[in-house]
Amino acid sequence: MRPIRPTKIHGFAAIGLLASLGAAAGAAQLADTKDPAACLPFSMPESSVLFKAQKKVFAHYFYPFPLSIDNKPADTDYYNVQYLNPKGENGKHAALGGYLRQRPLPVAPKPPSDSRLRNVEAEVQMAIARGITGFTIDVMSGKEATDSNSHLNMLLKAAKAVDPRFKVVVMPDISALKADADSVARIIAVAAASDAAYRLDDGRLVVSAFNAGLNPPAWWQGIFDQLSSRGIKVAFVPTFLGWSGQAATFAGISHGFSDWGTATAASSESMKRDPSLAHDSFGKLYMMPVDPQQYRPKGSMYWEAGNSATFRTAWLSAINSGADWVQLVTWSDFSESSQVEPYTDATLRTDIGTGFFNLTGYYATWFLTGVQPPITHDVLYYFYRREPTNAASPAQSAPNKLTGSAPAENNIELVSFLTAPATVAISIGGQSFKQEASAGISSFKVPTAPGNPLFSLSRNGAEVFSFQGPVQIYGASGLPSGIIDMTYWSGSASKSGICAL
Repeated sequence: MRPIRPTKIHGFAAIGLLASLGAAAGAAQLADTKDPAACLPFSMPESSVLFKAQKKVFAHYFYPFPLSIDNKPADTDYYNVQYLNPKGENGKHAALGGYLRQRPLPVAPKPPSDSRLRNVEAEVQMAIARGITGFTIDVMSGKEATDSNSHLNMLLKAAKAVDPRFKVVVMPDISALKADADSVARIIAVAAASDAAYRLDDGRLVVSAFNAGLNPPAWWQGIFDQLSSRGIKVAFVPTFLGWSGQAATFAGISHGFSDWGTATAASSESMKRDPSLAHDSFGKLYMMPVDPQQYRPKGSMYWEAGNSATFRTAWLSAINSGADWVQLVTWSDFSESSQVEPYTDATLRTDIGTGFFNLTGYYATWFLTGVQPPITHDVLYYFYRREPTNAASPAQSAPNKLTGSAPAENNIELVSFLTAPATVAISIGGQSFKQEASAGISSFKVPTAPGNPLFSLSRNGAEVFSFQGPVQIYGASGLPSGIIDMTYWSGSASKSGICAL
């Protein structure tokens, strides 16, 4: 991947500066389409190719945010009426501007008898469609082991029904379960009873744990001994909040290691050292975290992901460093805005939260096969926020906090997947910024400004296609709602149209 930097003319990051946005906006605009060519710049291989790979791509499944909470029409469901509403849930999140800023794509109500299972099956199907080979499921309650209709059991049933090759790794959440050894043992045993649970070739059940280091190795060994007496042999791949400081202590009971990671490009780059350390120093496999973004309205805090930079850098670190597995952090944690599952807002548009999901298809294929997929047609991906990081928020009393060492950015990004060199352009606020991009993958960023950005691709002086970013950007006065939204909204388009899932 070669990011190509624009030259600067009179302080503008541009090769050419047009007189006005209107000059560029006269071109015919693309319509939304469900044509896969608008979503991916290549043809996904047969699923059998990806499932047979020695490497694995897991996505962290966070069950509090299913496709539908109450099986109601999306415009009147719990997401729209409560979670996305600043006054929802009796106003308990009002100081934060509401609980969420995104939600899953809308789904139609289903017969109550099987609505939950069918929706989980749809999630498994979506994951498989982008090269994800399994879920790690965050289990936060001992009740998940005692209820036949629990989220854990529902996911195990769905995985088995959709595709027996798609596997589930059980991940007791020690931040929630703490030292409740009995519940952890029962949760693992429930997974062990299912054919959908992931096992190694030697039959051992793969088990992870979120924040595993909260309990010492001896505590874990006691659980594994208890399970072993029942015929359940475990291959433990704990997930830590800072794995290298725990590795030596846990090496004796672990098959591999994983880390939760941090959603900045610099941390994603530094992770490329981790697989070698796990392999060479401890003789263990390594599961690399890949995180798209971290914005937590519930804490009014965010990490600067640099548009798509954190996500793409983490994938390259996994690909180039010999990581054994990847854990996408996350599939569905909408409370931390870290989901790669397609997302939308209260408008229910299906073309404003597809970027990370679709990039997963390309990079997961590359990681699993070891071969970079050839680009067969041009696709442009956009990533940008709907307001600058210092925008006013008069309706939200909790201030916005930047976390981590990466400074705040206020850019519009266009990521190009090109079959041949071309000119890409971003027009916004009466200005147009251009870049000569090589064949392959390149990133182009320009400063944010109020309006709807226009993206275009040209070759040999002729426009190939252009499209308008569907999410409006507001200025320093902030959103009309008066609340903060640090989400990176994302999508893609090709000659066939704008990707709408």
